[in-house]
Amino acid sequence: TGDIMTMPGLPRVPAAEAIGLDDHGHISGLF
Repeated sequence: TGDIMTMPGLPRVPAAEAIGLDDHGHISGLF
């Protein structure tokens, strides 16, 4: 297996990992 290559300039942790839903169905972590 090889190393995973990422796009230059992107953060190591994807921003999508910060997106979530609360108990009322409201989205948090987008902005």
